[in-house]
Amino acid sequence: MRLGAALALVLALAGVARAAETAQCTATEIVATNEKKGLDPRLDGLKAKLATPQFRAWDSFKLVGEAQVRVERQKPQDAQLQYGRLTLLFKDQLGASGGRARLRMGVDLDDKSGRRQISMVVVFDTGDHVLMTGTQFQGGLYILALGCSAP
Repeated sequence: MRLGAALALVLALAGVARAAETAQCTATEIVATNEKKGLDPRLDGLKAKLATPQFRAWDSFKLVGEAQVRVERQKPQDAQLQYGRLTLLFKDQLGASGGRARLRMGVDLDDKSGRRQISMVVVFDTGDHVLMTGTQFQGGLYILALGCSAP
């Protein structure tokens, strides 16, 4: 019986060891306005997300910046954006959903004057994007699209 318990413990620890230790993230900065210019072609991969009801009040979406950020588990990583400073914290990798791992990330966004504008924890599938907003920038609504992948 002890051998079976020891084997189960080894297998459980092996599963933990396979969890990703890093995540590669893309922070895409978007400004939404009503300038009747449509969707910036560089945002085509986010078209479905930007067509959801919460964004129907705007008819133009422009890419204003993008940053690649490699984040190690439990180590905050900063990135300079057009809007200000982004800090990501790869908290953990949760069980798979539909064959894709779920990531839990801490997100803090400070404007250029150092004021915290967004502070939240998000959970999303690797390879997917989560959109965060709530502040004004360059005459429109600022949207931060965060997408991450982990092996």
